[in-house]
Amino acid sequence: PLALTLMAALALMSCSSKPAAQDPGSPPWLNDFPPEEYVWGIGIAKQSSEQLSMTMAEARARTAIARQMDTLVQAMLTDYSRDAGTVGSQASLSLQEDVSRQVTNMKLTNAQPLQKWKAPDGTWWFLVQYKKSDARDAVSAIFDSESARYAEFKKDEAMRMLDTQLEKKERPIQVAE
Repeated sequence: PLALTLMAALALMSCSSKPAAQDPGSPPWLNDFPPEEYVWGIGIAKQSSEQLSMTMAEARARTAIARQMDTLVQAMLTDYSRDAGTVGSQASLSLQEDVSRQVTNMKLTNAQPLQKWKAPDGTWWFLVQYKKSDARDAVSAIFDSESARYAEFKKDEAMRMLDTQLEKKERPIQVAE
């Protein structure tokens, strides 16, 4: 009886360790991680037409990559309080406001769709990958062009300073008569 009870307990434990079934409304690759050299973006869409759904899902996947690479967050917090009146007869006003905006502006050259999948309900899923080395190259190009523009600006500034100094020395000296 003890051996039989032990075998039954082991059988129950092995049944409970089965992996959870895949949600039929999501693609099999949803919980995968990208290889080390890539960034992945996932986009989904269910629009009025299949072609528009596919286009939107792919665009949203690219946007997800861009947000991972470059997002400017602008935020503002306003906190206003006012107390008015006399002791025992006061009115109080308090206002708090928290506003934020996230803006992404990045060119994703060579971002390629890796997988696409249509859910039973007609929703399209796209998985787009982008090489981290391409991202580094894009950022490097931005910094290189920024450095070049700054160097050009500093050169022009130095030339203006030189012209100003030369102008001061070229003025004719006034001789008293």
